[in-house]
Amino acid sequence: MFCLFVCFSQAQSIQQCRQRFDTYLNFRGSLNALVKFENDAICLFNAQGKKEFTLYASELLLLSDFFQNSTISQQEQLMRMKGTKKLTQQQTDSLTFLLRKPEKNNVKTPAQPLKGYRIALDAGHFSTNMTDAQSEQKYLFFVPQVINGPADTVKLFESQLTFNTAHILKNMLEEKGAEVFMTRTRADFTSFNCTYPEWIRLHRKRTLDSLNRNGSLTAEKHKKLLKCNNYTLFWDFFRDYDLVNRANKINAWAPDVTVIIHYNVDEKNAPWKQYTKKDFSMTFIGGAFKADNLAKTESKINFIRLLITDQLNRSEELSAKTVANFNKVLEIPIAKAVDADYLKDNCLITASPGVFCRNLVLCRKINSPLVYGESLYQDNEKECRLLMRCDMDIYGILANDRLHKVALSYYEALVSFLKK
Repeated sequence: MFCLFVCFSQAQSIQQCRQRFDTYLNFRGSLNALVKFENDAICLFNAQGKKEFTLYASELLLLSDFFQNSTISQQEQLMRMKGTKKLTQQQTDSLTFLLRKPEKNNVKTPAQPLKGYRIALDAGHFSTNMTDAQSEQKYLFFVPQVINGPADTVKLFESQLTFNTAHILKNMLEEKGAEVFMTRTRADFTSFNCTYPEWIRLHRKRTLDSLNRNGSLTAEKHKKLLKCNNYTLFWDFFRDYDLVNRANKINAWAPDVTVIIHYNVDEKNAPWKQYTKKDFSMTFIGGAFKADNLAKTESKINFIRLLITDQLNRSEELSAKTVANFNKVLEIPIAKAVDADYLKDNCLITASPGVFCRNLVLCRKINSPLVYGESLYQDNEKECRLLMRCDMDIYGILANDRLHKVALSYYEALVSFLKK
């Protein structure tokens, strides 16, 4: 038996899309000249003021499903084919057929209430030693001799924290019947299933040569990246390359929901050689697009998907549950926009406390409802001590009560969210 992959509760209207545009997507009016709402259509314009793509009210339900259940190449093809014209009946029938999926028969039980759900986990970063961490700059290392610094050495790698949290959460979810995918399979792995030095040794030249041949890298940039040190390679190329690969892996797996796990630091405490007394929880979802974010076709596609589906609404709901759990379980205050410059300067504030729209690569590219969690400040005077502990065996790894509580916060938010 087959069913059309359409959820009528997600039917969209021009008014709903306009509300989503104003609430989540249009960063301080920067898209006003590029997106226009009419009575029966939404029009996208290029930088020269020429109309280049139109979504008609009668097409929104079908296109909402299409942009959630197709590949980027299929979406690019639709953009070129459709332009400002209405879909013909033949094109409508073709898209409808494309969206037909085999019907699933997932019988949930009280013991396994998450059976049938697919959940992707992205544990942020990759460095678990000082050499790699010097490139990625995602570590804490407080030494005793620092003036006015800590009395004892503090050494933390965010990649280890995020991976262990994801490992705990994965087991919690699988016990309840969920199917879980992790973008990294080891704490020291990148998303390419190898360490950063291994990627440099085995894949750098092949990857850069390929990108140079297809025109994605200029000859000058190609030459520079082949010869530069690991730190420069990371910041000039690999950081974004790895993030895009994480998003591509998640989208290929087609999850029902995605959890992106990070641990934060106090930006005012840079270069993080001493403690901070601050400690806040926050979450991010997609949105906050600026005009230059729509310069490329793929960015337009991501924008359209977020505009005409309810992924942002559902992401806010999941993120609100998550940050409320951080606050309750970890006993950490929820961040307001005034608590960090990047919240005040780069984000849109949602109606849910602690949930901010931010146009991060993963928030933009991942094709599912998501939560991007920043549960606590690693450099907090109490947190850093607690996070260094390895006094609990949780699903076969040595961890601590803080990591367990962070995983539990995500878990309980997911269970509550997916029940609906």
